[in-house]
Amino acid sequence: MRKIISVLAGAVAALLAYGTASAASALPFGLYESSNNLQYSFAEAPNYAIQYYGWQEAFQATDVQDAWSAGTESFLELQTCGNPCDEATSVPLADVIAGNYDTYLTNFADAAAAFGHPVLLTFDHEMNGSWYPWDATDGGTSTGVTPAQWIAAWDHVTSLISAIAPNVAWVWAPNIEQGGSAVSGFWPGSGGQVSYVGLDGYYANTGTTWANRFQSSYLDVESASGGSYPFMVAETGIPPGDSNAVSQVDDLFTGARSVGAVAVMYFDKGAYAMTTAMESEFVTDAG
Repeated sequence: MRKIISVLAGAVAALLAYGTASAASALPFGLYESSNNLQYSFAEAPNYAIQYYGWQEAFQATDVQDAWSAGTESFLELQTCGNPCDEATSVPLADVIAGNYDTYLTNFADAAAAFGHPVLLTFDHEMNGSWYPWDATDGGTSTGVTPAQWIAAWDHVTSLISAIAPNVAWVWAPNIEQGGSAVSGFWPGSGGQVSYVGLDGYYANTGTTWANRFQSSYLDVESASGGSYPFMVAETGIPPGDSNAVSQVDDLFTGARSVGAVAVMYFDKGAYAMTTAMESEFVTDAG
């Protein structure tokens, strides 16, 4: 039986169960390990394959189909930058809003529609931070766009793609407010293209818990969105060098379940690549 949650069935089930915590229920998880493929060394195939898309990158139909055939739904993170993702490779949001990239977006949407199966998609995530070119807080790579500009870009991109590819479900994914500004200014409104709300946030050290890392930002996401959308942890990781890393995996899932999360997306790479013990605990906790 396919393990993934389809966009429609998953959304309905999430809304019915929303706000409840059930330690007994399985919690679907996504993994990013390497670029746009399924070469996971992880102990169990993920429910979602997290893939990052640089601007002008075509919809990778083969990768997405391979994931689907393996029982895994793709979660695509579309970004207005190249690789490396910095100001030099970025495109101005004003050009996106003006329609200068509509041909690219139309081709992307056509390919997604041709795929025909559910796809999760987000656009310019962590917009309330200070590290991406599209972030509203001016920082090392941020160009200091306004929340209104980001929302206009979100509305343009999501509306264009959704009109062509109704199989796409959109994840609004700000960063936790530690290291970022308030999420409320970036909410596109209940009339916009949003299927799920989420939070990106990483455990920082041995003292990090769900309570001191996610909880207050989660409440702000719920307040901004009206509490009427299924919630997911849209990106997270735990430093494997933490002496209590395994128990932090427990804490992550306990926290996610406590708020009725419908999925946990984990960045299993680099400074957050899980140890074997963490992987084992992760699979146990997810199940």
